[in-house]
Amino acid sequence: MAKMKEIIEPPVYWHSSVEQVNEDISKVKKGKVHTLLPSAGKRPIYMVEYGEKTIPPSKASLSSALGAQDYRCYADKTGDNYVPTVFLAGCMHGGEFEGTVALMNLISLLETGEDLAGKRNDEVLELANKLHILILPMCNPDGRSHVPFDNFVGHTFHDLRYYGQGTWKDGTLCGWPGCKTIHPIKDYCEFLGGYFNDDGVNMMHDDYLVDPSNEVRNVIKTARDYAPDFTILFHGGGNTLNTYFHVSYINQDARNEIYEVGQLAKEAMAKENLIFEFLDKRFRESGGEDVGLPPFMLTSAVFNVCGEPCVTFESNQGLTECDDPYCLTNDEIYRSHFIYMEVLFDWVLKNKNAEKQREKLKKLSY
Repeated sequence: MAKMKEIIEPPVYWHSSVEQVNEDISKVKKGKVHTLLPSAGKRPIYMVEYGEKTIPPSKASLSSALGAQDYRCYADKTGDNYVPTVFLAGCMHGGEFEGTVALMNLISLLETGEDLAGKRNDEVLELANKLHILILPMCNPDGRSHVPFDNFVGHTFHDLRYYGQGTWKDGTLCGWPGCKTIHPIKDYCEFLGGYFNDDGVNMMHDDYLVDPSNEVRNVIKTARDYAPDFTILFHGGGNTLNTYFHVSYINQDARNEIYEVGQLAKEAMAKENLIFEFLDKRFRESGGEDVGLPPFMLTSAVFNVCGEPCVTFESNQGLTECDDPYCLTNDEIYRSHFIYMEVLFDWVLKNKNAEKQREKLKKLSY
């Protein structure tokens, strides 16, 4: 196993381990806790629901409803009592747990009125209480268990690659994007990194249409059953700017909505000297323009079962010794997530209510 630098102790609110998440969820009183399908390693996976679903049962799949030219056959959101739904999912990759930290603090806020540091955030709380919110804080507990610390702040890029993607049988780093050349990867690794569940499956590139993992089924089934108006899959990206990428295989309506939220997030973060970027054109993950066939990723799969935007929020992770100088502290990482969630909640309430849904039906394109 790689030699780690001296671990920097994270702040008191930084709950990112499997044990901390499970303990915190066991204390939930106001939310409804759902026990989902277990991980490949038989670890429990939980979702916490606040508010109630206000759409009638589906009469058709999204595909069939669109074939009938009536989205309401899948999800009728036009009733006067309709409450918009937001789906927030963290820790797709086990070494990318910054979103999990934000989501556990959001749960604390909704439960107690304070985050895990005892601080109030009345702006986010007021908005959240008007929404139907689904929180899946740790989608991949197996991958999380492969990373033996709670915090990447202060660690090196080598640490990220080692614990994130693991090593091949000869001990060399799998790295990115090499770790995606074999899937599932388990039988080819000496050390299985946090990207993967215990079967070596990367959730973002699973076999969605034939035999998806339990971890992926949890996300897709939640999207299908609840028809969320906006879904965020939280990731970490080393010392990247806070960002999200272009999503392939979605319609222009969803693309425009993703763009709107991204622009608002960029403006809101700039007010606090934080940077948020979003790619509104088709680019490779590495930043170069993509002229080939883009991958059908989990974000695309979610859209294609519910017809609503799903995007990856890529967080800075506060690494040292990295070529990219953009290095945030724990507090800045945490604050970036809450700025984004506040922007998202406000936008959804204004743009996904029943009146807006009725207007959208008149011009629905797919």
